[in-house]
Amino acid sequence: MKLLVILALTVAVVLGKKCNKGTDSSALTEETCTGEVSTCTSPVFVEYTGMSSQAYGCGECTDANTCSQCTTTDTTACNTAVSAPAEAKTFDCYAYTYDETAKKWNAAAKATTCNAKKDTAVKCNSPGEKAEKAYTQNNGGCGPCAAGAVDAKTCVECEKTGCNKSSAATFAFVLVPLMAAIFNLL
Repeated sequence: MKLLVILALTVAVVLGKKCNKGTDSSALTEETCTGEVSTCTSPVFVEYTGMSSQAYGCGECTDANTCSQCTTTDTTACNTAVSAPAEAKTFDCYAYTYDETAKKWNAAAKATTCNAKKDTAVKCNSPGEKAEKAYTQNNGGCGPCAAGAVDAKTCVECEKTGCNKSSAATFAFVLVPLMAAIFNLL
């Protein structure tokens, strides 16, 4: 009986489905998946942020926006190495953090590198005049504002590399108190 169990496990391992595993496309290793796994996962190119952090491996994707899956075989892994599109472009945008002491949004000193497909418009976003401290900037400043954020004035968009460095939000947070002080002096 023990011999049959060992033989069955050995056959299952030998005949298991193959997937490439790893976190970097340049260092993939083909391995046999355990259990009844029939799919493999791999990262995808995500507009404005670049290659996703999804690892190569056995199993199913949990987020179709950052993961691709394929049906594998007993002989060859289906999740081959992927990379950014050959004609992808990069541009710079600035991430913002809220300064609790100064009660304003500040751009990072160093720009974030954004990634996009060749035909995708260059677009950056930053906190708008009504962005409260709990506001979350979309993609670290890369790409458009979240749906409805421009109309709600919690986000501002611009269309040139590095264009969100001097945000309308920062300007508004400085200008409004200054105007109030001048008004009180008159």
